Amino acid sequence: MPAARGDGPLSARSGPPGRRARVGLLVAVAAVVVVLDLFTKELVLDVLDPGRFVPLIGSHVGWQLVFNPGAAFGLPLPPLVFPAVTLLLVVVVVRALAEPTPATAVAADGLVLGGALGNVLDRLLRPGDGSPIGGYVVDFVAWGSFPRFNVADASITVGVAVFILVTLVTERREAVAGRAGGDASTSG
Repeated sequence: MPAARGDGPLSARSGPPGRRARVGLLVAVAAVVVVLDLFTKELVLDVLDPGRFVPLIGSHVGWQLVFNPGAAFGLPLPPLVFPAVTLLLVVVVVRALAEPTPATAVAADGLVLGGALGNVLDRLLRPGDGSPIGGYVVDFVAWGSFPRFNVADASITVGVAVFILVTLVTERREAVAGRAGGDASTSG
């Protein structure tokens, strides 16, 4: 008999999604992030002049095309670090899919994975320092004095924040359920 409406593999009522559904959700979210990241980077390369600030909201929020040779926030790291960290992230995420995980956590993993892949693609496909993996990352979102960032960076940040929030909520629920179960076993 088919599942009732709202009782599918990604429904909050049915518990954690199955492995196949988790993989599908992860791949879909990561793919959307990569496509959106690549599309926006190509768009800004066509319409923005490097270094010129274009205001969007007041004089502090807007667009500014910069080419980032470093890590997040422009930290200087060897080019090999980026693909190595992304590969490690892929392994960790794939291994985590073996465990029952809430759909929101899988979606958060997809955001992080998609963002990491988007920035690694920049390192591999764009010109840079001349090494095969030393391409510059295209950053374009300007927010005050905060370092410039892109869709991939924003996806990583939001994914990590959602993952932390899901983890905290899950741990709280388990603690409450543990206390409720402990109270029931001692009161009888």
